[in-house]
Amino acid sequence: MDPVPAARQVKDDDALLFQRKFEEFLRTYSEEGIVAYEEEIRNLATPERNTLQVSFRHIHDHDNLLSQALLVQFYRFYPYLCEAVRNIASELVNDAESQGLLKQKQLFVNFSEVPNKEAVRELQSYKVGTLVKISGQVVRTHPVHPELWKGTFVCDECGVTIRGVVQHFRYTVPSQCSNPQCQNRTRWSLDLYESEFVDFQRVRIQEIQEELPRGCIPRNVDVILRGEAVEKVQPGDHCDFTGMLITIPDVSVLSGPGQRVNNKQKQRNQKGDSGGLQGLKSLGVRELNYKLAFLCTGVTPTLQMFDDINFKEIGADFESHWQLLSSADRNLLMEMAQDKELFRHMREALFPNIYGNDDVKLGILLMLCGGVQKSSPGATLRGDINVLLVGDPSCAKSQFLKAVENFSPRAVYTSGKASSAAGLTAAVVRDEESMDFVIEAGALMLADNGVCCIDEFDKMDQKDQVAIHEAMEQQTISITKAGVKATLNARASILAAANPVGGRYDKSKPLRHNIQLSEPIMSRFDLFFVLTDECNDTLDFAIAKRIVDNAMNSYIAEKRKPKYTVDDVRRYISFVKHLMPTVSTQAADRLREEYKKLRIGTGNSMVEMSSRSTVRQLESLIRLSEALARLQCVNEITPEHVESATKLLTKCFVRLDQPEVELDEDDFGNDSAFGQDMDVTDENIQPKSTDPAIEKAQGAQAHDPVKISYDDYVKIRELLVLHIRRDDERETNENWTGIKKKDLIDWYLNLIEDELDTVEDMNKQTKVLELVIKRLVDVENVLITMDKDEHGEPFLVDNPDFEI
Repeated sequence: MDPVPAARQVKDDDALLFQRKFEEFLRTYSEEGIVAYEEEIRNLATPERNTLQVSFRHIHDHDNLLSQALLVQFYRFYPYLCEAVRNIASELVNDAESQGLLKQKQLFVNFSEVPNKEAVRELQSYKVGTLVKISGQVVRTHPVHPELWKGTFVCDECGVTIRGVVQHFRYTVPSQCSNPQCQNRTRWSLDLYESEFVDFQRVRIQEIQEELPRGCIPRNVDVILRGEAVEKVQPGDHCDFTGMLITIPDVSVLSGPGQRVNNKQKQRNQKGDSGGLQGLKSLGVRELNYKLAFLCTGVTPTLQMFDDINFKEIGADFESHWQLLSSADRNLLMEMAQDKELFRHMREALFPNIYGNDDVKLGILLMLCGGVQKSSPGATLRGDINVLLVGDPSCAKSQFLKAVENFSPRAVYTSGKASSAAGLTAAVVRDEESMDFVIEAGALMLADNGVCCIDEFDKMDQKDQVAIHEAMEQQTISITKAGVKATLNARASILAAANPVGGRYDKSKPLRHNIQLSEPIMSRFDLFFVLTDECNDTLDFAIAKRIVDNAMNSYIAEKRKPKYTVDDVRRYISFVKHLMPTVSTQAADRLREEYKKLRIGTGNSMVEMSSRSTVRQLESLIRLSEALARLQCVNEITPEHVESATKLLTKCFVRLDQPEVELDEDDFGNDSAFGQDMDVTDENIQPKSTDPAIEKAQGAQAHDPVKISYDDYVKIRELLVLHIRRDDERETNENWTGIKKKDLIDWYLNLIEDELDTVEDMNKQTKVLELVIKRLVDVENVLITMDKDEHGEPFLVDNPDFEI
């Protein structure tokens, strides 16, 4: 750009016309008989405000010509719009103190609801100066600096003062002294007290994944923030930026490190002039490099909701937050909080394409809700929950990670093998213009207050795993390199997926032998879930049906449509995260008892758990209990929350070892189909002996619990429930009250008759079925007993809350 002349510039009649039109709009536009922007303009007289927010839709409704002119030539008219805001503010503010404050600061205007939205990749030169809105993820931020807005210069030759020299994105001095008898063009001194400064911040944004074409590298653009827009974004934020595309000279390629480039002319033939050509203008147009940048007038989060930042700015208690919500939001939250099947409905909304794995889905929901962060002098306990998924290929591990990435407002997806330690934490790089060292955020910093999804976690190098030790527990990243010493926040939950050693999970070995992770890393995860690819006819049929339904586009359209939308679940979780549940006295006692059990270990199934139970597992119990309380929208942790958290935590390790299920012989009771005069053993069926010694031996043998593998138990349970739900009579008979236990056992024996070679095998399997049904009724509540028939045999129905 050419130097700004000291002489008075020619008036822009069109700009002055639209300035008057904008002033008329601010004075007269009203809604329901009230001037819409009068109160907002009065607030500009306060020290912390300097930007007026105006709806572009209002301008379009008021004056279509004005709206079209702003869309096409926004850069040309923007200074006049700011001047119009100043004129209206001076009219509305009467006291002298506010008038003086308005004169001391620069006022800006920002437009919301702008119709022109462009992708970062589509920003081209023909759109320079137009009003547009772009979206992107912030990847780098610079510190806030004062920017010289309008300079006041003093001539070093004659002392004449020249005011109001507009700075065109670089240090701009007058081209010539206004004194006719002074020929000074180069010797100027800046008057700091008479010059105008504004806050200035430069950030870099990158186009988001959804807008990235196939096979393309994400593009980025520098965004210039001024006024109230500074310090509104942090690395990792997805934001919408409103403003104009501009071109600025890329002077970094023409200057050395630390050298300031001024916009001025070089006077030749001066005394002592022995050097060559200097200055930008002397280099010629061909030597000048320009680059595109985005001059932002306002910034807003892409996902508009009651997020953490807004609530913290309010600074009120939870009841005050509730009053600030709209009636529609309050009705939605109350309906979801009172829903007895909330977990199931939320699982269906978040993971509609993934069948089964309900424990994994519940664990991810608890991770999204999180626990309460505790801070005390000298110590901080994290509230975020870390989850690790370990399993065979094609078990939907990556699908879980992608679903969380799409759901969470602040989520970053990365791969462990393709990421370095600096890429996961933070890197120190040299800025291209200032040549200073700046910190570039990695995946964990970008996911601050969100979720970092790391796929192929087991493929990470050992030195890269060590780099995230601090981030996983202390939730900070310490950097000391290149003269930069800083401690950065990485308050993110980690959802990681890993494959077992050899590609398949070996159930005969404990978890630590199935995965290549160090003990310090494993202790930092709160929940472990093992996903195995097993041959199960029932499960395979259900998974295949779900995949085929998705291919036919019939899943969403038919009866399995989720009750809540993804936005509903997102709003609910965003709201309950502001709850700070406290531990009740009964819950505290239960926590101590459960932790004691974890440390001691009970039975073979808990060997792996007791060997790993440390204080971190107690903290995990507390975090899971807090997350359960948040998910149910309550303020106090009860013993039931602790019990549910313990079951989920221990179920992970029970699933790891796949222990045998013990079916206690005492549960067989007098309801046995074999009668009271028979003694059933694992070997055969024989009458009870009357000899006391023999009877004692048989009694000891009878009290040995019957054991079956966990896989066989799950198979029997799911087949029985599936048969009850698919009973033909259930569909045709309106008075259907259930199925008899004897009929249920006979059906299963007919199903597996090819596997029964002898009568002994059939008797043994009958006994196992009796005990399994007894356990499903009395222990797991999967089956429910109804009315009895004339022979006293009860009818069985399935629990509708149980999902296969």
